[in-house]
Amino acid sequence: MTTASPLGDTRAAWLLAGVEFFFALSWVVYVIFLPELLARGGIDRRYLPWIIAADQLIFALADWWMGVAVDRARAALRRIGPMLVLLSAVSALVMLLMPWLAATPLLFLLAVSVWVATSSALRAPPYVLLSRYAGRATLPRLAGIQLLGLAVASALAPYLAIVLKGVDPALPFLLSALAVAASALALVYVERRLPAAAPMSSAGGGSPAAGASGSKASWALLLLLALLLAFGQQVHSLINSAAHFKRLADPALLPWLMPVFWIGFSFGLLGVGRLVHARGPLQVLQVACPLGALALAGAALSVSLAALLLSQFIAGIFWASILCASIGLAAESGNPLHTGRHTGALMATLAVAAFSRIGLAASGGAAALGAQLLDWLPVALWCVVAVIVRRMR
Repeated sequence: MTTASPLGDTRAAWLLAGVEFFFALSWVVYVIFLPELLARGGIDRRYLPWIIAADQLIFALADWWMGVAVDRARAALRRIGPMLVLLSAVSALVMLLMPWLAATPLLFLLAVSVWVATSSALRAPPYVLLSRYAGRATLPRLAGIQLLGLAVASALAPYLAIVLKGVDPALPFLLSALAVAASALALVYVERRLPAAAPMSSAGGGSPAAGASGSKASWALLLLLALLLAFGQQVHSLINSAAHFKRLADPALLPWLMPVFWIGFSFGLLGVGRLVHARGPLQVLQVACPLGALALAGAALSVSLAALLLSQFIAGIFWASILCASIGLAAESGNPLHTGRHTGALMATLAVAAFSRIGLAASGGAAALGAQLLDWLPVALWCVVAVIVRRMR
């Protein structure tokens, strides 16, 4: 079977980075305008965090289902492009209609559910396409390029909240819908450049059932560790970081300071792929977890703005290392035919972590824990994972 050139691999990854960017940007636009859209339908603002939390649960279910669906299509030697285009088109259409449906709460909430579910076509499947495009060994490097789209969108979020303040939602939702629809074409382009499909089988000899229970147990442990890491990152970057900056800087500067974590994340993505390829994802994870925990501790202990900015930047670098290494482990786990469901399960785990963080804040749990405990919760979680991962082989 022929393989794509390295230049072609990189071009595909950059195209999928654009897909990731537009998907993440559409989510940012949705979150910015959701309070206004809920007000149009007379929905109480106190339900806002729970609606976003419910979105994350839908993401989790849809991500896993999409991974399974992609694996089945690959096993049958079918192209998945048409399915992804259809789901992306539905996602774009529903997003376009959201501002017009806001006055009818039931229709609006139904539209949100459909949009979230169909948007999963732009989350897990691109990573599966990359794993087919260049092989699982080079997936972390290419996934790092793709994740730059998420990093840029996350860094732009605070600025968009300022720029779009007072703007009618119809125009941003229209532009986001068009961008998502166009992203589907990039998915088709990448898939059409894939090497010809060939039947795949599990590597290794022996009985297919040999080691199955051990493999499942190891995979369950990896997902649990990913959940702890992602929940710690969510608490740090979306709850603690604002409080840290307000303690040392003028709150008016927050839109310029909050993206520092994601800038570090972007820099980390540019180099971690080669490191994972050279050392292996597990070894990178074993180093990144304790060093990342130290960076989080540095942010909690910072007594100057310069020290806090440096800690945030370094924490972003190590989160990039952790995420790329996790994607590499997901791609390498078990049967090659199950790359989709493993990647989908990892994306679902990240969504569950976001749901947990939103629930912690909305239920008053964050306030009950207090700032001191919240500061050290991400550090403790990453340290626990670092100890467990250190003993893994």
